[in-house]
Amino acid sequence: MFSALRQVARPLARASSQAAKTTTTTRTFAALSQGENVVVPLVTDSLEWTLSSPPPLHQFEEPPLIVECEHLGLKPGAEVEEVLESQGETISDIVGKEGWLANDPKLYEGLIPQNVEWTEFIDEKTGEWVYLDEFGQRVDAPKA
Repeated sequence: MFSALRQVARPLARASSQAAKTTTTTRTFAALSQGENVVVPLVTDSLEWTLSSPPPLHQFEEPPLIVECEHLGLKPGAEVEEVLESQGETISDIVGKEGWLANDPKLYEGLIPQNVEWTEFIDEKTGEWVYLDEFGQRVDAPKA
């Protein structure tokens, strides 16, 4: 029974495979008619697909600075340590807190910072350079 089925099935399979034509069409931009000139390729190897988010630390020359700011919405005006302690967290050390100074914000009004240390500014009204020390007091320009 199987041999009879095989004898009939093979010739039919060969005939149907030879009857099916395979055509390959190559299209170039020059061959497109007016209105068909937009080709949108499927591209999935762009940066959005190959880089993880956030990118790994080995991709930075210097590790990025991460600043905690979620506490601002929880309890406005509170320090980060206060909010974390209220959530049951223990804080072992805060690096650099001894260097923080709570200067009066009015000392910096109208001044545009020009360096990371916040000691050089441009007055937005006059356009002149203004120099402040770490306490927010105006000082003379540094000697070059």
